[in-house]
Amino acid sequence: MYKDLERDVIKAGKCVLCGTCVSACPNDVLKVDEWGKRIVSVGKCPMGCTVCTDMCIGLHPIQVDPIEIFGNFKEVIQVQSLMTNVKQYSYFQYQRFYPDLGGIAKPKSGVVSTILIHLLEENIIDCAVVAGRRQDDPWRSSPAIATTDKEVLYASGTKPFQCPTNAALIDAIVNFDRVALVGLPCHIEGARRLAQKYLEFRETLKYLIGIPCGTVFSAELLTKQALEMGVDIERIVAVDFDNEVFKEENPIKNLGMFIVTDDGKRYPMSLSEFKATMAKECISCKDFAAEYSDLSVATLAAPVGWSTVFIRNEKGKEIIENMVSKGLLLQRPFNYEKIEDKAKLEAQAEMVWLKSSPKTWMSMVTQALMKRQRTYY
Repeated sequence: MYKDLERDVIKAGKCVLCGTCVSACPNDVLKVDEWGKRIVSVGKCPMGCTVCTDMCIGLHPIQVDPIEIFGNFKEVIQVQSLMTNVKQYSYFQYQRFYPDLGGIAKPKSGVVSTILIHLLEENIIDCAVVAGRRQDDPWRSSPAIATTDKEVLYASGTKPFQCPTNAALIDAIVNFDRVALVGLPCHIEGARRLAQKYLEFRETLKYLIGIPCGTVFSAELLTKQALEMGVDIERIVAVDFDNEVFKEENPIKNLGMFIVTDDGKRYPMSLSEFKATMAKECISCKDFAAEYSDLSVATLAAPVGWSTVFIRNEKGKEIIENMVSKGLLLQRPFNYEKIEDKAKLEAQAEMVWLKSSPKTWMSMVTQALMKRQRTYY
């Protein structure tokens, strides 16, 4: 019942806002509020129903493989998109509204968008459920169902906030026969649970594409931090990431994350400011790499324009091989020893796990990549 969900999850600070409970509810009484910040009840729950709490990711944390830090995977490679419209597209579409912004946040790889567009154009799927953008506040994320390449591109790019993406799954499976989901580890796990419980989800969810997640921001905490930094919150239009910062001698001091306003100004965030904006509900999650996906796509240890892809099963392998053969993706082997920009991984480690000694954690990641073993942290 909702009162149990509210007491044990929402008010207890365990709701990661994945939206799984909304799609799982057999009585259709759970919704995301109009601000996209909270799960609310819009009807009366029948006595004895426990579906929402049974399916809850926050109440029942994700169980990851105890051996491998990146999960079980068949192969790890690096790929680059060769799809022209994706490569030319700036995934933060604020320029159309705010010309002063110029060319911020150009695509780092566009690999996920390329995969979705390919699946749609080849009539392999009918739609993709993604973290889109709010029309009234495009710098924040909102669940979306994409059916065209333009809708895929508009929703593309990193959105660093909690997003109840899975709340849109119920609409997708009701209206479409073949659905792909792009999500963080909590979304992927939620989708697997839905497929396990309901035949309709099991038959309709065709592809699960995971995005490894170190942490996400709380929109409310970021707004509060912006005020403390002297940023006019009414003018915020983006949270931008600049990989060039990771080439500095000490990238930990400058994370390369900026709050961007409509006049083109960028306000850099320090590590302490970054920590202050993190969604506290998500800190305890240990599924960094979306282990339950068909394939995980990350910028981890990848140069600009490329993505590191963890192929987890035959379904994921088939997608990549097909796209490479058609000239839509360029593939190369992943070799950690050839990755020169190790400072980026150190910075990511510090941001993700909030350790005081990122180099120590860095050595753990290195060993895990090379030996494929999970080190407890």
